[in-house]
Amino acid sequence: MRFSKKLSWERINLLDRLYTLEHKLHDSIRSTPSQNTRTLNKLNKWLDQIDFILKRIDTIKRRVIPKLEKNLEIKLRDNEQVFIALFQPSTRNLFLEMKIHFENDDSLSDDYFDVLTTLSDRAELLALIGDAAISLSVIHYIWPPEETNAGSMTLKRAEIVSNEHMSSICDNWELYEHRIHFDPDAPSASEMNHDKGTLLEAIYGIIYLNHGYDKTRKLVQQII
Repeated sequence: MRFSKKLSWERINLLDRLYTLEHKLHDSIRSTPSQNTRTLNKLNKWLDQIDFILKRIDTIKRRVIPKLEKNLEIKLRDNEQVFIALFQPSTRNLFLEMKIHFENDDSLSDDYFDVLTTLSDRAELLALIGDAAISLSVIHYIWPPEETNAGSMTLKRAEIVSNEHMSSICDNWELYEHRIHFDPDAPSASEMNHDKGTLLEAIYGIIYLNHGYDKTRKLVQQII
């Protein structure tokens, strides 16, 4: 098996896809007879949700990304990755429903909605990369151990990378309040801390993809 020296990440042109859907929905609403209230209600609901996503992305671009770049003192080279990192699983149903509605639209590629339904999965991939990079970086900072005992090292690392600890950093960076989601209910404290930890990990996954391990390890000092 051959290993690439650098992990690759393919752009999905997220904003273009969302703007296309926005235009499609406007066209569909105009062409739907007024008596078809059920269809119109559905189309308007989707349009509201797409508009919410676009407005949230605009806020992320104007507020969250500059804050991240200032705190981390780096340039986040691909804004799209940050947008994706903040997508939550509750957005999936929107795109699954729209996929069914527009399944006979030849102007949309076969995988058009498949890319959008996997946005939260892509966010989890970023978090997976970030989790691994953070864990290894923390080992470097707490090495050598006071005791030659793997258990004590594990406990010390766990304290640093705990969701409770990382959630405070997430709050400082305003990630949680700007996540892209349609969750109806307030989560429990443990669920919220888990989500915050995952969001923070996703940002470090982006740093690793764009700046490599050495830079990521240096920036892990932000959470120690």
